Amino acid sequence: MINGIMTLSGAWHKLRTDPILRFFIVSLSFYGMSTFEGPMMSIKSVNALSHYTDWTIGHVHSGALGWVAMVSFGALYHMMPRLWGVTLYSTRLVNLHFWLATIGVVIYIVAMWISGIMQGLMWRAFDSFGNLSYSFAETVAAMHPYYLIRSVGGAVFLLGALVMVYNLVMTVRGSARQTSATAA
Repeated sequence: MINGIMTLSGAWHKLRTDPILRFFIVSLSFYGMSTFEGPMMSIKSVNALSHYTDWTIGHVHSGALGWVAMVSFGALYHMMPRLWGVTLYSTRLVNLHFWLATIGVVIYIVAMWISGIMQGLMWRAFDSFGNLSYSFAETVAAMHPYYLIRSVGGAVFLLGALVMVYNLVMTVRGSARQTSATAA
């Protein structure tokens, strides 16, 4: 991760003008977070709190959506115009997609982290008689707002992906128009 980010040494100004590069840098940041969080969650005391909770789901999605999806989006934006021999339909839509995807994944994983820590604490709470303080139903009810927040984050992320699909379809259609114009 550090090697990837340090590749930009002396060229950080490019992040202002190249939205595709932003996807790669954010992807590397999520990669770093995920690869730090995974071993941290394997520590016995942390694992006792996080195991079987939504914290693990947040961790997995920070890797899947934040790392893998973001680098895939950046790669698609980089390759599609080159494969079709055209310029990208809209850089503004790439910027919009970047912010929708980033905000969506952050909302999603933060909701899962908070929900997971709350779950783990509720499952470990005992009353003065040594019984569990919360029933399973109470735990699920307490997580409901975080599931709503998670769905909002997922919807924002999905909206960004739909913006990308539109942008790439219009890029390919622009290629078809250029081809037919040169053939005529």
